[in-house]
Amino acid sequence: MVTLLMGFTVVKTTLAQHVLFGFFTTFLVTLTQSMTMFYFIGSGKQVKDLAASLPSGPQLIQRTKIFKAKVFPPALWAMLFTMATMIIGGGVHTRVAWTPPLLHALLAAASLYFNIVAFWKEAKYMVENNVLMEELDRLLQAE
Repeated sequence: MVTLLMGFTVVKTTLAQHVLFGFFTTFLVTLTQSMTMFYFIGSGKQVKDLAASLPSGPQLIQRTKIFKAKVFPPALWAMLFTMATMIIGGGVHTRVAWTPPLLHALLAAASLYFNIVAFWKEAKYMVENNVLMEELDRLLQAE
């Protein structure tokens, strides 16, 4: 968000600061989105291993697959648009002819949109995943 505001000169800054913040933002978004995806992969694997012997196991496993199906697309788009924004921003900064500033601005807006969507879905499905894990824990203790 700060990087976007810096780019539109809403916040007083230099070009070097904008580039540095853009690099940091790209790194941070890529790290957090990929770690969130790995969280869902890991917890899905754990549910699959623990629920295999339970009668309700297939339903629990299916719920983890639904979580991943809902979270992964916006997380992937958030990473891709953020990386594309940084790459095209480098072209704008070095004044490469085929990289107009408008393209960089549109990619930045798309990045912000997909990051907001991804954050919202990740928060929602992390809560649902925790509920599923507690449910699985109760089922295992009752067994």
